[in-house]
Amino acid sequence: FEYTTEQVERYVIDPELSRAIAWKYDKRILPAIFFMCKFHLFACVCHQYSRSSQTGTLEKDLHMKGNQYNNVITITTAAYSAFCIFGGLLTRRFGPTRMLPLYMLGCGSMSVLNAAARNYKDIMVIRFFLGMAEGLFMSSGVVYLASIYTRGELGKRMAIWYSASAVSGAFSGLLAYGVFHIHSALAGWKILLMIQGGMTIVAALLAAWVLPNGPQHAVFLTPLEKEVAVMRYASKHIDAPFSCSEFFAPLYEWKFYVLAAFGVCYGTSSITANTFLPQIIQRFNFGTVKTNLYTVAPNIAATLFLWACAWASDRARQRSFFVILSMSLSLVGYVVLAALPISALGAAYFACFLISMGSFVPSPLFHSWHNNNEPSENGRAFRAGFYVLTGNSGGLVSANIFLDSDAPKYMHALIISASLQLIGMCLVLGIRTHMVLENRRRNREQGVKWTNRDVPTADLKEGPDSPGFRYFL
Repeated sequence: FEYTTEQVERYVIDPELSRAIAWKYDKRILPAIFFMCKFHLFACVCHQYSRSSQTGTLEKDLHMKGNQYNNVITITTAAYSAFCIFGGLLTRRFGPTRMLPLYMLGCGSMSVLNAAARNYKDIMVIRFFLGMAEGLFMSSGVVYLASIYTRGELGKRMAIWYSASAVSGAFSGLLAYGVFHIHSALAGWKILLMIQGGMTIVAALLAAWVLPNGPQHAVFLTPLEKEVAVMRYASKHIDAPFSCSEFFAPLYEWKFYVLAAFGVCYGTSSITANTFLPQIIQRFNFGTVKTNLYTVAPNIAATLFLWACAWASDRARQRSFFVILSMSLSLVGYVVLAALPISALGAAYFACFLISMGSFVPSPLFHSWHNNNEPSENGRAFRAGFYVLTGNSGGLVSANIFLDSDAPKYMHALIISASLQLIGMCLVLGIRTHMVLENRRRNREQGVKWTNRDVPTADLKEGPDSPGFRYFL
């Protein structure tokens, strides 16, 4: 599947056939992607089970003291961040059908091994490798989806990928609620990790034969559909060889660093909602079981809000507006929690909803946004890995501001989280303003009134270097 620029320009894609191809992708790929991410997150401490385990007996059983639990989260996050870029690189080199299940298998295995940890040193080593597998997996998933769907389709599909985090959060709370009711010689947190790890291993083995490496390898598409699918992707050669210069090209763009800084801002809130929500809810003086149960509703609300924003984002062909909207909800939630006394239960619990709803939206829409404006496969792989790195680096901030010494109000953590949300909103608004002005300049010079809907396929392939390109806002 290799085409000249002239062939791409002349090729007319039937809209009905394009929608039929997207529907076939959805039926085959989205369920697999959703459950892969869901079970993968079950096995990953930083995003799921540490919340439930910390409110159980994990710290006591492993003889952890002071802020050692925060150190465990920090080492997991550091490993995750360090290996994000390599995930996209290895997946581009060896293919998603090999690498994604392999990364999942690593997560599941480490989760099961985690149940065998006997002390603080054991869990630090195990969770380093767990973070490594998680970083490899998440960055690869972003690259994979961007290679399958078009600009206008990517938002909803990326949201389904990332909504697995919120769904897993809700299910994890329910699972922990049930597990901590079990009367067993084995600690509840060990049972929880073994269940989560076992489910992840099974999902990894099933995923190996479900995912195609790309449209040209999709056995569920006809030859004509494969051709159209490649043209939808608007790539001269969809299996483009790895190019070191293309891979690192984003490093020479100023916008790359602004968006990398934004990743830390939204990542702090995202990790907070994933990891520290039970600790925040503990300010209500609920017991261990009830605290985990009360995390379910905010996660369900966050999932529904994420899907609504993703649908509206694809329909309006806008990413940055909905990112800013969602971050404003989290900002309000942090401010409300910081302002209210510990005794205010109803309003404070509502603020937990706002934090969760606002924290899950930025990541999928942000990754859709930068992929929408990057034409190179190699450039996408580097951006995805690096932005997942910076987003998860927010976990380093989150893990070191929610300290036991600040419990139960966590005033410093709430103030820092709110400040980062505000900074992130300003960064996105700045980049959006630049893109709006650049689109207007191009329209003025060419004497047209194009939006990102009007960009010819060939100009999408060339990216911002083409005068006909318009930024996806």
